[in-house]
Amino acid sequence: MDMKELEYKEQVLRECFKEKLAKLNVDGENDMCAIKCVKTFGALWHYTHQLLMAEEKSGHSETTAETMEIKATGLKMAGDRK
Repeated sequence: MDMKELEYKEQVLRECFKEKLAKLNVDGENDMCAIKCVKTFGALWHYTHQLLMAEEKSGHSETTAETMEIKATGLKMAGDRK
């Protein structure tokens, strides 16, 4: 994947994430599907953004990593049902 394609994907995912986040009701309850959708687009944008920054910084056409993680420990969402 070249830089133009990576930049395009990062831009589209950022806009999708902002759109999904705008629909989230932070003052009330949210459907679990809506929360998962926001989290998924947020993670996809984050991964793409981090890769784009690494590519821009390194100047290389290929970036590798042994692991790539986003973690939250003890996270509780308002409205979560057990």
